[in-house]
Amino acid sequence: MNRLVAMSVFCKVVEHGSFTVAATRLDMSTASVSKNVSALEDHIGTPLLARTTRRIVLTDAGKTYYDKCSRILEDVEEAERTAGQVQTTPRGLLKVRAPISFGSANLGRLITAFTTSFPEVTVEMTLNDRYLDPAEEGVDVALYIGATPKHFAAGAQAIATLPRMLVAAPLYLERQGLPTEIQDLASHQCLVYTRGASPSEWRFTRNGVEQTVHVSGSLRCNNSQTLHDAALSGAGVGLLPTFLVAQDLACGRLTHLLPDWQPAERNLYAVYPQPRRSSPKVREFVELLASNLDLGSPIAS
Repeated sequence: MNRLVAMSVFCKVVEHGSFTVAATRLDMSTASVSKNVSALEDHIGTPLLARTTRRIVLTDAGKTYYDKCSRILEDVEEAERTAGQVQTTPRGLLKVRAPISFGSANLGRLITAFTTSFPEVTVEMTLNDRYLDPAEEGVDVALYIGATPKHFAAGAQAIATLPRMLVAAPLYLERQGLPTEIQDLASHQCLVYTRGASPSEWRFTRNGVEQTVHVSGSLRCNNSQTLHDAALSGAGVGLLPTFLVAQDLACGRLTHLLPDWQPAERNLYAVYPQPRRSSPKVREFVELLASNLDLGSPIAS
């Protein structure tokens, strides 16, 4: 439990008299709001709120705790404002969480550029494909790739659009033939990425016309890097991020299929824990990513 986050959530519930309204104000799920308050009550060892079917009422202990919490949070905000005025140069430990495939695609080069520009910052990078609340992870910023932002207890900022490409290895095409129509994919061995909604439905657009193809294959995986490796070995057709396959296309290890059809894009999001404000080191890091990502190519080297 992040105690300051839980205290802030508790105060917001009291101020609005509702878990649902507090969740909306904090851009959190109602379940996450309830979880924070319950964790706080467990930590203290006494109920803070009396919940009824019509309203939420503070217990005696809750009244005392709310008054002190409010003052503590005000002091914290004032301390942060003061520190923010003093600290204009990024420094300290920056904890970042990123997807495994994105982190392995030359992201280390951008981090090197960042630490060269800001030598007082140390970056601690964790690669993980699970979608976790950055407040619960204890990271300063979490990066994730998806069609829409997740409803974390945080704010999400889209910082780049990441195109995808339909690819296969020459070995596979020699064996199975080249698809000439988008619906041909339904009869091919397709490498299915299992994260996200409806993973077996691939969506494409051509000249403003949308087309959905139901695909299947002998390999389904929650990691794009594994699917990329399988595509290179001739296992099937992959719908993969451009940053993973651009160099293979240039070298002839993979072939771009049905180039007239554009797959639905994915966005790269930066997710911040709330209610924490972004520090200079976080802002500079995210700005570096946003300004250096070549959206149609691998991460610049």
